Amino acid sequence: MIKDKIISYVFITIGVLVLHIGFYFFLQPLGLIIGGMMGLSLLIEPYIPLSLGLIYLIANIISLIIGGVFFGKDFFLKTIYATILAPLLVTLFEVLNINDTLLMSKIDSNYQLLVASIAGGVLVGLGIGIVLRYNATTGGMDIYQKMINKYLKVPFSVAVYVTDGLIILFGMFISFQNGLFAVLSMLLTAYMIEKTAVFGRSSFALLIITEKHEEIQKAIFEQIDRGVTRLKAIGGYSGNPKELVITTVTRQELYHAKDFVTLIDPNAFTLIISTKEVLGAGFHRDDIS
Repeated sequence: MIKDKIISYVFITIGVLVLHIGFYFFLQPLGLIIGGMMGLSLLIEPYIPLSLGLIYLIANIISLIIGGVFFGKDFFLKTIYATILAPLLVTLFEVLNINDTLLMSKIDSNYQLLVASIAGGVLVGLGIGIVLRYNATTGGMDIYQKMINKYLKVPFSVAVYVTDGLIILFGMFISFQNGLFAVLSMLLTAYMIEKTAVFGRSSFALLIITEKHEEIQKAIFEQIDRGVTRLKAIGGYSGNPKELVITTVTRQELYHAKDFVTLIDPNAFTLIISTKEVLGAGFHRDDIS
């Protein structure tokens, strides 16, 4: 358990670092407001006599309190770590006098907006996705998006589009051109969040209708070491009793499973369903201590 917690915090740290590299070196120099609490902080910074890092920190603390109420202790502890680390990184960059134009100054001015929107969107989405994968958020807008996702049953990527879209809309009043590039960046961010948060956890559900359920179950146990669920079924045309054998496998196991199912029962009717993510102890090998 301690090892798992250490790994979680290491990856949360990596995620926050990647996120803020994208924000500080690509989005901030050009004032690209792509949403999130970072974008909101950029939006209001000109009107508040505080540094960007301090505005971001205050906004995150408010969000953290709300997140702690709604999502429990484990989420709260991981998120408080990410929430404190996130604005501290921005502040650290400022204190160390690391110029936010360090990278963008090396890009031709004609392509800066395009490069910033693509690189910033990808890095921010990658960072947030890593953090979400380990049951935390970076605080800020992520908490409100997670609330929309959980309580309104809206996909997380859609929650990102809605909340960040509103912030970008306000940003367009400052610069319409930047707003258009911010939309591109937001779409890339949402895509990267969705892909990163579930990367490596996608799998395939096999629904096998067969008369040789005992043999297939045994093969699943022995050859790919997966569990099964069996349901009674009746052939609609023949009226013969059958069983529905259900199991979930990884992509690597899928091809082997198809081979031995066909070998055991050539007449088996097998449905292969791609799943986005599988939850539950035991499916992922690293869940077993």
